[in-house]
Amino acid sequence: MSGPLHSDRDRDAAQWFAARRRGIMSLEERTAYQEWLKDVDNASAMANLERIWEMVGIAEHHVAAEPAPSRGRLRPALVAAMCAASIGIAALSYSGNPGFWTTLDWTDR
Repeated sequence: MSGPLHSDRDRDAAQWFAARRRGIMSLEERTAYQEWLKDVDNASAMANLERIWEMVGIAEHHVAAEPAPSRGRLRPALVAAMCAASIGIAALSYSGNPGFWTTLDWTDR
């Protein structure tokens, strides 16, 4: 297999699968789907795609059941980055660069 969709049949199956998952199919679409599904190879491609979808759902359920990683390490890093940015802004604003602040700066009031 060279990729997730390696034949026209697989691409067709994916399009029909998406149309069915969308939930609204016209009468013409349903008739065309039933005709397409009568071919044994098409039915096999659709069954394979449905099996893959089911496996993804099972895997997603297992991943969702695991506890979320602790954010305890993220918060100190975020605070440190904010402090560094504040110090950088303060250094620039007091560096004697008169163009740094606009004319609405607190020093002009």
